[in-house]
Order: sequence, then structure tokens, then C-alpha cells
Amino acid sequence: MLDCDVADKLNLICNVDEKVCKLSLYHKQQIFARKDVKRVHIIASEHAENITVVTLGGAIGQFVSPMILFRGKRLKPEWEENLPQGSNAVMTPEVSMTCETFSQWINHFTMYKASGDRTLVIFDGASSLLDANIVSAEDRHNMTLFCLPSNTTHELQPLDKSVLKSFESFRDNEVLTFWMNHPDR
Repeated sequence: MLDCDVADKLNLICNVDEKVCKLSLYHKQQIFARKDVKRVHIIASEHAENITVVTLGGAIGQFVSPMILFRGKRLKPEWEENLPQGSNAVMTPEVSMTCETFSQWINHFTMYKASGDRTLVIFDGASSLLDANIVSAEDRHNMTLFCLPSNTTHELQPLDKSVLKSFESFRDNEVLTFWMNHPDR
């Protein structure tokens, strides 16, 4: 439960969520071709890599440019091409959020919020995100973190239900368009 004194002092209420994205298509595509064509190809990795897109939406409809997590140690320059302005690409050992990447995300987010604004940030209650460094970052950046109970976010996470669910559908169309325009990539 959020303390009423804290709630009265908030200037901004936000929800941060992450979406794991395949670097191939989410859904099996329907392919139409002439009857006499024997082979029609869509080139896609059989075992695709994943990335994680970490985004934040505010209660009044504002969004922050995403932070994108890539697995590995070295960031390839082409991974940063055509990202939304202000996006941050980060290399991680795993493609999921950790305490370190969550701290990086907090720093990323503070570039977009007014320094005096007291902000409530609602996030997934995964134990991998609960750490003393997170609490220090919260205090340093004038934030209040509200942790949703783990294993319930598929029902409770506002961004998951409203924004990221439709993201999958539109993303497949963008992947197909990109492949058609850049067959070598």
C-alpha cells in the first residue's frame, strides 16, 4: 500500500515494463504465391536471438525512449541504427533485466524527468530487481518505486495489458518490411 503522504507529493506516476522480442517473427506468416511457383522463401533464423525492450509510460500518456538490452559484450554499431531518438542500447550477459541494468535504466529515465519531480515508478516485482543499489538510485533521483507482486504482472502490469500486447502485432509487419528493404541484414 502506498503511504498517503507520499502519494500527495507525487508529480508523476509511471509504469516501467520490459518486453522480450525475438529477432525474427512472432507469428507464422501466411504466404501467397502463384500456383506454378514451387518455392517461396522468407529468410529467418530458426533459433532466433532475443532482445529486451524496456519502456516506460506515464499515467497521462507520455513515454520515454526505450532502453534495449542485447546479449553479449560488444555492441555492434548497426544495432543502434534507426532506434528511436534518445534510445539507449546496452549489452548484458543475459537478455533479461538485472539489478545492474535496472540501475542503468533509472539513470536513463532521469534524463527525461524534471529533477524536482517526485515520481512514482511501478515495476515488476522480480527478485532480480531488488537490491540496495536500486534503493540508493531511487533516493538519489527523487523516485518512489512501487513493486508489483511477482508472478502477477501478466494481470496487473498496466503497460503489458495496454501497450505491449499490441506491440507484437505491429512489430511483425515492421520486421517483414525491414527484411524486404535490407535482404543482406
